[in-house]
Amino acid sequence: MISPVPLVLALLLTGLPDPASVMVAVEDTPEGLLYTDGRHTGLYLQRSYGEPVVLSNEPGAGGNVLVTDGGILFKECPHNGAQRVVRTTWGGEAAVLHSGVRFSGPFRGGEDTFLFAERGRVVEMSLQGRISHEWPITGCPASAVLSGCTPLYTLESGGLSGMDFYEDQCFTRLETGPEGLLLAEMSPRGFLVIDRTGGIVIEEPEGSFPSWSAEGSVIYSTLEYSGMEPVSGSVTEIDPFTGNRRILSRQGLPIYPLLLLDGSLTWTGEDGTLTGIDACLPSKVQHAKADTEGLEPDAHFDVAYMHQRWDTPDWFNGSWSCGPTSCVMTTQYYLRLTPDSIWASYPSPGHWSLWGNYIPVEYTFLGYTYDELGESPGGPVPGAHGFICPDGGAWWNLMVEFLNRHGIYSAWAGTSWSTLTGEIDSFYPVVCSSSVLGCGHIILLNGYYDDHTVVVNDPYGDANEPGWGSYYNGKDVLYDWPGYNNGHVQIGVSQLFYARAPVPSDPDTLVDDCSRGFLKYADCRYWHLTGSGFQGNAWWTYSTGAPPDTCFAEWHPELPFTGDYEVSVYIPPDRSTATGIYSVRTVSGTQDVILDQGLYSDEWVSLGVFPLGNDPYLRLGDYTGTGGQYIAFDAALFSPAGTGGGGGTPDAGPVLEVRPNPCGGILSIYAPGLGECLTADIYDMAGRLVLHADLDGAGGTFILDTSSLCRGVYVLRAAGGGADTLSRLITVCD
Repeated sequence: MISPVPLVLALLLTGLPDPASVMVAVEDTPEGLLYTDGRHTGLYLQRSYGEPVVLSNEPGAGGNVLVTDGGILFKECPHNGAQRVVRTTWGGEAAVLHSGVRFSGPFRGGEDTFLFAERGRVVEMSLQGRISHEWPITGCPASAVLSGCTPLYTLESGGLSGMDFYEDQCFTRLETGPEGLLLAEMSPRGFLVIDRTGGIVIEEPEGSFPSWSAEGSVIYSTLEYSGMEPVSGSVTEIDPFTGNRRILSRQGLPIYPLLLLDGSLTWTGEDGTLTGIDACLPSKVQHAKADTEGLEPDAHFDVAYMHQRWDTPDWFNGSWSCGPTSCVMTTQYYLRLTPDSIWASYPSPGHWSLWGNYIPVEYTFLGYTYDELGESPGGPVPGAHGFICPDGGAWWNLMVEFLNRHGIYSAWAGTSWSTLTGEIDSFYPVVCSSSVLGCGHIILLNGYYDDHTVVVNDPYGDANEPGWGSYYNGKDVLYDWPGYNNGHVQIGVSQLFYARAPVPSDPDTLVDDCSRGFLKYADCRYWHLTGSGFQGNAWWTYSTGAPPDTCFAEWHPELPFTGDYEVSVYIPPDRSTATGIYSVRTVSGTQDVILDQGLYSDEWVSLGVFPLGNDPYLRLGDYTGTGGQYIAFDAALFSPAGTGGGGGTPDAGPVLEVRPNPCGGILSIYAPGLGECLTADIYDMAGRLVLHADLDGAGGTFILDTSSLCRGVYVLRAAGGGADTLSRLITVCD
């Protein structure tokens, strides 16, 4: 099945301008036309004469606009200040009616009131700024309207309050019409017209940018595709009472159509200007952005960034590769593919791209060769692009299959905000089929704010900035979730995709193969995963009989101090038969240790005690002298050997000791330097968490009850109040 909004349409090829440079008609009034840009930054009034009047140059000002007899209400998301509802009279007088850290609105209320929504309540306020009523609700809606004496509002989980249809659909905007009819817009396209009883009067799944006309009809646009590119579009008017439709225009690729008071039609054209309107955006507000300084995301983690055009080979035009690039970013978050460095010339003076070659070049991983050809602007190519984009657009089912083939669980996940936040809270990135200005786009989500701002690795760049697609600026950009206006570009969401695997951890004295301190090298075709080992995962390859190494890996720990450390490695129960040559980088040079992995199974094995300096690492290659055997790469542990780490002292850095090794069900932990509070996690031989405790201690000593554990060897991982985390082996006996 191909997605309804399958790919980012190549802006250079279709001519669709970036959001910062377009004009979007908001409403026609007797005073003139109100318009904004594609980011909802600024609100302008174009009268029949003269230059445009700047009503606001703040982010968000063009996103929620209400025209009343006494003037205009709109929301501002200013720099260095709280969000606010501003009322501007036609004479130019402005007043702030409401101010808050984060809220949705203003929305149309009664004859002389408006609504706004915060988490937990909907408020009705007069045009003079006095609260007339408020209702407790669940969550924070994107939009709300009055339905009789109570509000009707969108739900974060999907659907509308009090209505049991379209419960999985993300609704973005509600607008009242004639005879109590309600226009309910969906993301990324489609709308309903609902009557007073909750019945569906009109259902238009392909309609985009709907709005009421002054005569009580609904105006909307539909884009028509040839293959993966929009080639034409139409603007349609529908009468909700008779169901009659008429085509108002078949010109160009119209977005945001608006029927003017004189009966003529305007829309945003391919060049970014309004059809039939002689106006331009004042240049002084082109760089306005919503302020996030001092605000921390409610959840966020780092994902290495890739640009679909500027991290791929110079010979390849990656304008259609948002889906493959988002998927490869996800695989690299989970440390799947080995580096395949290429020189990318842009931005000047150029840079090394570690994974861009995987987008248009054939490769083999986990036994599958990505040699299928997919259309691109420069012709068919293999690689991730060829697999995911057979006809130029990213197929949803192929993105899921691509991630699964790379050892990452993936499936369609719907469009719920709670699904997104649940995944991000668990440190799982989310691939998202989205839209910007009606243009389909695949992005990677890796954070969020509670106000429904999302943190995004956008492979095309930052759509909030002028020149979208032309700059290397797409890492951790901020977009607004469908329907919410926090001063950023608002995206549509067609589908979210799960992307789950063991979450990479930061290295400390324990470095697992799914830790960021574990690095593997060589052609990724030679690397294989096994579903066993520490934390249920290990890499393996075949040994070679002649030097040099074809494949090798390194473990880079973060040690609390220099000194003596016992270095141990975990040998998984399978794919481990070769005799490996482990190399330890010490203060006096490299020391080699030969270990027959075939003598051990599912256990830790000590390589010895070594004096380690400021930049130690452990290395293992596939050269053993005997070819065709299995050699495994799993976890490595660097345990301080003796008080202060042998050559160190307790005040040289954090120490983790066990006094005595636990017998009788009590573990005494000595960890000076980690603070007065300690988080202790104990893992069994398979790397499964079997005991967790938050401990308080004095003088660096903490007591942990281990009576629930069976006899055996475990890994103790202790974290203090700061950034330090230490790990070591412990033995539990009767």
